[in-house]
Amino acid sequence: MLARAATTLTGAILVIYGVIAAISPLPLGVVLIVLGLIMIAAANPAARPLILAMRRRWRWFDKMVRLAAHRSPPRFHETFEDTDPAKHPEPPEDNAREG
Repeated sequence: MLARAATTLTGAILVIYGVIAAISPLPLGVVLIVLGLIMIAAANPAARPLILAMRRRWRWFDKMVRLAAHRSPPRFHETFEDTDPAKHPEPPEDNAREG
């Protein structure tokens, strides 16, 4: 319980710092945001669908996550696999609403 809370808090701090660093000339902010979100998703399985949706929507974000996956500790590999858009196809759209 304490480890999960610490991981979530660390991930949130990385995301906040990444947003602040994103306006700097160095592109470090995006990397920090990706790492923070992955840490949050690793600690809270309920956040994984959000990360999956973000990876489907933004190809640059998916590319950054894939780069981080190669350099991450084995603990986070399950999170990367659970949020991989290639392994989880999009659900079919509901066409009944249009009619």
